[in-house]
Amino acid sequence: MASSLPTAEALAATPPAPEAGPPIEAPDPAAQKPQRVTLGLLMIVAALALFSLQDVLVKGLSDSYPVHEVVFVRSLIAVWPMIFLSWVLDGGRSMQLSRPFWQSVRSLIMVVSFTTYYLAFASLSLAQATVLFFTAPLFITLIPWVLGTAEVGWRRLAGILVGLLGVVVMIRPDAHIPLVPALFALTAAVSYAIAQTMTSWLGKTESATSMSLTFMFANMVIGGLMLLVFGDGWALAYVPDSLTFLLRPWVWPTREHLYLLVAIGLFAVVGFLLLFQAYRLAPSHVAAPMEYALLIYNMLWSYFYFGEVLDHWTLIGTSLIVGSGLFMLYRETARGEPLVRRLFKPRRLR
Repeated sequence: MASSLPTAEALAATPPAPEAGPPIEAPDPAAQKPQRVTLGLLMIVAALALFSLQDVLVKGLSDSYPVHEVVFVRSLIAVWPMIFLSWVLDGGRSMQLSRPFWQSVRSLIMVVSFTTYYLAFASLSLAQATVLFFTAPLFITLIPWVLGTAEVGWRRLAGILVGLLGVVVMIRPDAHIPLVPALFALTAAVSYAIAQTMTSWLGKTESATSMSLTFMFANMVIGGLMLLVFGDGWALAYVPDSLTFLLRPWVWPTREHLYLLVAIGLFAVVGFLLLFQAYRLAPSHVAAPMEYALLIYNMLWSYFYFGEVLDHWTLIGTSLIVGSGLFMLYRETARGEPLVRRLFKPRRLR
């Protein structure tokens, strides 16, 4: 999740695109120079390494803190650098809201996406949760077709079906993957795709900074409400184990864990700074496939740090999901204008 994510980031240029980052400037004509493209790709690799570390820390804290406390602190840490950068770069103009209602709706959908993505961590391996979230590019393509706002040819429909077949292979009845956490990861992917579809519409009048800040404040508001209603953990006695990470009581973090929570927020800010800049330096259709590096990172962490071994069926499902996502990107590029460019055309913010 992106996760965070991300993920749909492979087709949506900015993972949780508008979560953090400086205003996006008009593309530099020199950005197509090979050395700048290379620098942009290196920035993406570095950003995804930070996002991967963030995922590792969130999973590591899932036995001690509720997910909304982790996300609350993450946003509380990340929001101040965002506000500072906005004031330094444009005097705070990029924080202005033109459509606050729809910004709020989008932010709440993003909160659902991130929360369910992190909930999946508690019961799935890091690799499994990430792979299932990488179905988001399929839904980004499918949703406009379902709504009747875009045409999808048979090739892309076939690619979507292949990706969904990969999901079936991973969570088939005889698999060792718990069904409810797997559905959490898929819910994260679908809600992320819906939010990114809204972003393509809101991005015509709203800045990336304002969408980032709205999302962060939404995280803090929802976290505060969860503290007031469920903060003492009373609901744990009435829910299955899969919801423990959601409804665990709030606790004051130890000094070591406080450092980790601060690191999660800082990783988010620095990662998105790198990612936004990377998409200014490298063309979207070149940069987007690099975001699958997040899956590689998380699979390595999953095996070497958490000792989680993927069976051959999970690897087959992973191959189908990743392959279909890359095919979606290829088809969009072949049609003349990549989906990532249509969704997030670089623009000078007011």
